[in-house]
Amino acid sequence: MKTGKKAVSVIVTLAAVFTFTITGSVLFAEDLPALQGITVKDEHPNGCIDCHVKVDEERDYRLNIEVKKFEKKHPPIDKMVKKVPDDCLKCHKEGSKSGALGEKVHKDHFSNPKENVFVANYNGDCLNCHTLDLNTGVMSFKSGAANW
Repeated sequence: MKTGKKAVSVIVTLAAVFTFTITGSVLFAEDLPALQGITVKDEHPNGCIDCHVKVDEERDYRLNIEVKKFEKKHPPIDKMVKKVPDDCLKCHKEGSKSGALGEKVHKDHFSNPKENVFVANYNGDCLNCHTLDLNTGVMSFKSGAANW
């Protein structure tokens, strides 16, 4: 993510935190939007792997399975990826031949919003995947141990 995009993300997130009502008065604490890790408990502290789980034998959304289903030419990640998405960046850096991870993930998570599970079930909430340091304004992505 380039600095300009990062600054816009921070500004948008902070604007949501400091939202004003139509009358111009500050919202009361109970009226604040549910911003994970900011106004409410973070329900997805490990990012990707907190949502990409095996539900049952028919519904396995772990990334080692998802990659095989949707990226036919993708090499198996079972042994090479131990921390998600940190280890994915070994191949998916900005400007890499395999494509930047951020671009791929954002495209997958926000395309076709009416049918998209991330938008429908998780409200497309950026704070499911990202954290925001309120002291520095720096936004980063969450990471956790692979669950396969």
